[in-house]
Amino acid sequence: MKITLITPYYHPPARGNAVTARRIERQLRAAGHAVTVHSLDAAPAEDILRRITADPPDLIHALHAYLGGAGVAREAGRATGIPYLITLTGSDVYEALEDTRRRDTLAVLRDAAAVAAFHKCVRCRVLDHHPSLAETMAVIPQGVELPGEEFDWGNERFDRGEFVFFLPAGLRPVKNAAFALGPLAELHREEPRVRFLLAGPVLDREYGAATLEAIDCHPFARYLGEVGRDAIGALFRRADAVINSSTFEGGMANSVLEALAFGKPVLASYIDGNRSVVKEGTTGFLFRGEREFLDRARDLLRNPALGRRLGEQGRELVRERFSPGREAEAYLELYRRITGA
Repeated sequence: MKITLITPYYHPPARGNAVTARRIERQLRAAGHAVTVHSLDAAPAEDILRRITADPPDLIHALHAYLGGAGVAREAGRATGIPYLITLTGSDVYEALEDTRRRDTLAVLRDAAAVAAFHKCVRCRVLDHHPSLAETMAVIPQGVELPGEEFDWGNERFDRGEFVFFLPAGLRPVKNAAFALGPLAELHREEPRVRFLLAGPVLDREYGAATLEAIDCHPFARYLGEVGRDAIGALFRRADAVINSSTFEGGMANSVLEALAFGKPVLASYIDGNRSVVKEGTTGFLFRGEREFLDRARDLLRNPALGRRLGEQGRELVRERFSPGREAEAYLELYRRITGA
């Protein structure tokens, strides 16, 4: 099958859409299919549309209903008659369907041959407001691939019993990266071995500046900048617990799945996306505010056996439910249904 994959981001590879696009691309190619990737951070929509029209695929698969769908997939489908599939990735559901982009986003979803969500909670959220999409909506959980571990620690050393909380996230408001500083500062006063590491690109300049300024006020915290996919695995492996403090996720965050795959307990905000994979007291903890975060962080700090148990159960969950091969086969089944191949 000849597939065109459209993604809002492919560079840098640390962004969620880029991680998802690269994983799907690799799996489809490994299964023997021809895949062309067009990224909106590398070329304008008009150029991508011309390329698709000049060399039509059997199917167009776009990540993000508004960015990948409204900008390219829907127009390409209308120009060529090629069916397109949309994978909902987060801000299309939790922002674009709620603001001035709503009309364009809905048009994309209504014209799509199929719409995939990472979890049933996202499907239900969409169908609660737009039940007419029920026949085209499918649930395909994300797969997870472990990132590389070639990280240069430089002067950073954590070999004296430090307890490391790690937050992998791009610096933008939805990731709420500065949230953990307050409760972790209190925990650090109780236990000086507490450390906080934040890694990810600055995606919102104003929010990034405010976050880095806040980190500078806390000696136990470090911002490591943007860490490539070939290196960030070392941070997961060294972490004692992994944080996700997002205000929303598109069903499940790649970083949460990766933390579980590395056998790390997850401390995550109580949102749909995190609840879809983090099971309270089984693979991690969910918090509704600073007090719950502090209490659960303290539990992990003072009970190493608890963290090990949660981590092992998380690793087993990923093995059973979130393999990249299973994800790719689910998409291929959907592709075949759409194209009749």
